[in-house]
Amino acid sequence: MKGLSLTSSKIISHPLSDISINIKGVKCFDSSGCGFFEFAPVTFIIGKNNSGKSTILDALQECVGKDRRMFEGPLSRSDSSSSIEIRSRPDKALLQRSFPSNVSSGSIPGGSDWEYARQKILPYMFTWIFDNARQPTVVDHGEAGNAIVAAAIKQMEYALDFPFSKLWSTRIRAERDVQPEQRNTQRELSSTGGGLTNLIRAFINSEDLPRDLVEIHLLNDLNEIYLGDSQFSAIICQENEASGNWEIYLREEGKGEIRLSQSGSSLRTVFLVLAFLRLYPEVKKTGDASDLIFCLEEPENNLHPALLRRLIEFLGRQRQERKFSLVITTHSPICIDMATKRDDATILHVRKEDGRTVCRNVLDYNGQTSILEDLDVRGSDMLQANGIIWVEGPSDRIYIRKWIETVSLGTIREGIHYIFMFYGGKVLKHFDALPPDDLPKKIAMLAVNRNLAVVMDSDRRPKSWRTTTGKRRRPQMRLSETKKEILSQIEMSGGYSWVTAGKEIENYVPNCVWEKVAGKSLLIDDEYSDVPAILANSMSHSTKIELAHKAEDFIDVDMINGHLDLWSRVEQLCTHVRRWNSIVD
Repeated sequence: MKGLSLTSSKIISHPLSDISINIKGVKCFDSSGCGFFEFAPVTFIIGKNNSGKSTILDALQECVGKDRRMFEGPLSRSDSSSSIEIRSRPDKALLQRSFPSNVSSGSIPGGSDWEYARQKILPYMFTWIFDNARQPTVVDHGEAGNAIVAAAIKQMEYALDFPFSKLWSTRIRAERDVQPEQRNTQRELSSTGGGLTNLIRAFINSEDLPRDLVEIHLLNDLNEIYLGDSQFSAIICQENEASGNWEIYLREEGKGEIRLSQSGSSLRTVFLVLAFLRLYPEVKKTGDASDLIFCLEEPENNLHPALLRRLIEFLGRQRQERKFSLVITTHSPICIDMATKRDDATILHVRKEDGRTVCRNVLDYNGQTSILEDLDVRGSDMLQANGIIWVEGPSDRIYIRKWIETVSLGTIREGIHYIFMFYGGKVLKHFDALPPDDLPKKIAMLAVNRNLAVVMDSDRRPKSWRTTTGKRRRPQMRLSETKKEILSQIEMSGGYSWVTAGKEIENYVPNCVWEKVAGKSLLIDDEYSDVPAILANSMSHSTKIELAHKAEDFIDVDMINGHLDLWSRVEQLCTHVRRWNSIVD
């Protein structure tokens, strides 16, 4: 598990960048609060039932609310006052207006007011308090307050804006449904799905709304998520004359028109998510999505694991394109696994510690493992990764990952669609590709994953290139009996085996790349030359892994296509990976 460094995540722009909060005196959180926690572009909130996951979304909604009467009624605790502490950096544009670059005040040291503010104020975090008693107020200037002069503090007050003042949020609750509805003009969409049918009706039939958002864009999104499972050709909204209710229908090849309200709950969930993404901003005129906090509770409810993966991947792409913050509460091991493999994600763990409920950003392996223990997730619950490519060593992984990424145009990704495992030379004799029940004394590859591919070096190393007649011939492969047995078993199990055309994996890299890596001409005769040995003589202190990382920077489509059997081999491997993941070409 790799996880996300929140320090590095801040280079990714999203509405909750550089904001951390501490919730006090609300439901399960006592007067000391849950502890400050941060948001990444994609934040997965994990915890047991009733641990406080939804309360975090309540807090976000209160912060962006217009009335800002904090946590009244059932959300507040009788034993303490409710509040949220919010830490953030000052807005750069506001700070520049308050500290002009062409002004040098006598009371503020430095070449200009802006130069002083840029160095002494902009890098620091400030703390706001937001409660029922007053409007959000800065209560702590943090390190900046200890470092800057009094005149700058007074001037700085005009440059600090409440971090949530320009933001807005949408929320889809765990309990949700789509039903027929009477026509009305309100065009509201509730967090449980109420109003969706009427909203679709309005977009299709009203002059003031763009119907293509439903008939083209929402339909395309739906088909993208359901690719390989269903193909919808139209979204229709019709009125039942007897009841006066409007109903959403989806037209599907071979099935005709089906009622959304009578379809599976997974389809209704996906449809509701897309409506909040595509339609609600247009109706509410909320402006740029870069100010949106999109909250989704328990997306795994009634979703098949493969569909859940595609939905989360779709939301991740939408987030990246439109720059909103995505916050998801979940119990799903699939979401946990995806969170650890995304560069733009963090896991927020809500749990009990010493009788208190606390929130912690989980950034390391031990913390991520504690989540699985907290949720009682076992290895057998997760079953298997989508598929495994077995290779001899870590340098093989670097080349193959690069080739798959290039040939698939980035649509097939390690960690999402497949993973690598290493069998390493003589260690292979302890493996077998037979079903686990047939193999009591060896390590069963199929027990690790039923979808597998194996890549092996041919080790073609001839002593002589030509026959006695001078005719060139291809040298024989030098496969051990263990390798031959594994290859036979993989073929029987329907897996994919790839034996290199040249001596080993490095021979698939064109000579021109190795000369760029070495920075000089190299004597590499053909695909049977010992490339690592040649490079070792030309470049001291470079391991096979280091060489692979240097070479991958120069590899492109042209260097794969037409070089030995590389392109066809990678295409065949991609075909198997797509089949493992039910991806249609």
